[in-house]
Amino acid sequence: MILASPTKPYHGARRRWRAALRWFVLVSAVALAWPLRSDSVTSVLLPALSPFVGICSALATRAVGVISLFALPVIALAAVFPRWFCHYACPAGLLQELLERFHPAVAPVSSRVPPVGKWLVAVALGGACIGNPLFLWLDPLALFNGFLTSWRGPLVAMNLVAGLGLPLLLLFNVFFPRVWCQRLCPLGASQELLAWPRQRLRRAAGGSNAVTRELQGPLVARRMFLGGCAGVAGVLALNLARGGTPSPLRPPGALGETQFTGVCLRCGNCAQACPARIIHPDFGASGVAGFLSPVLRFDSDYCHEDCYRCGQVCPSGALERLPLERKSLHLIGMATVNLDTCLLVNGRECTACIRACPYAALSVQSADGGFLNEPVVDRAKCNGCGACEAVCPVRPERSIRVSPHGSQ
Repeated sequence: MILASPTKPYHGARRRWRAALRWFVLVSAVALAWPLRSDSVTSVLLPALSPFVGICSALATRAVGVISLFALPVIALAAVFPRWFCHYACPAGLLQELLERFHPAVAPVSSRVPPVGKWLVAVALGGACIGNPLFLWLDPLALFNGFLTSWRGPLVAMNLVAGLGLPLLLLFNVFFPRVWCQRLCPLGASQELLAWPRQRLRRAAGGSNAVTRELQGPLVARRMFLGGCAGVAGVLALNLARGGTPSPLRPPGALGETQFTGVCLRCGNCAQACPARIIHPDFGASGVAGFLSPVLRFDSDYCHEDCYRCGQVCPSGALERLPLERKSLHLIGMATVNLDTCLLVNGRECTACIRACPYAALSVQSADGGFLNEPVVDRAKCNGCGACEAVCPVRPERSIRVSPHGSQ
């Protein structure tokens, strides 16, 4: 008679517990990223859990904000239990495993793919040291969050395109099972690197085989150094290619343009939290480096003087968490008047921009001794909120527009 192994019930219970935990995390992640209220700050929590995001953004901004502290438990556990987040908590990983069940005949090819994820982490860390962590937007928690937030707003093409990261990732996994999770994912690779010091110490004390395995230590260090150098070189190349091009209009509290395009996760939180709906994904205004990053458009509304929600929901520090009393001091841009098309300058009775300005930065000035008037911008008071541009009646090109820094 063959007796059943006493370990089988244990392993079965462990698998059921792991499955229940992963489903719980998936449901919780959806609830956090897609809250009932558009201005809820819970959407900041999911991307903030990533060690990849937390470490790189802290290096790039030279600061550890309150939001960055959410990654500390994941970092601590990953240092002891390699890839524990991948096995027990990653919602994107669970979705990929579910899709694999529909294509069981496709053989995994991950063993034939080099560990690109570790290189991505090394490059991102190198870039972060000089302010621009390249590839930060590839974090799966940011992709997951971005997909859900894209559906919370109006169903327009720009929002849907901005949320394509997760569907593309899942489609990639259909044709190349497990390649992303095991070889490409920077979140998984960052966990491996966090666990590497402890694993090396254990191998060093493990006997004769430890001598051979210890040689992997300098190899890892050399790869990390070369990857870091590549990140620094990549950031410097982007800066040279960008030259003196002025940045587009960014939400209040945005870092400098070079830092912002690297630290921003493209998660969509700021756009969904904005009550004025003036934050949109960029489709080319800031070049390749800023693709899908948030830009401001004052087509029908402006950046309200009593609102600071976008900074409160940014998980990476790309937008500073400005208190309301400091927000009015942050310069978004500067209003400029086109005197050739301005109705007031051309003898029409129009003071829409002057009446709309919440900072009293616009006034009427006589242009010729009393017969013709023109609006004048007080540069000491204007912070580029866009109220004047939003109400200007001139179409299609408005007579007063907010210009980015350096383009006046």
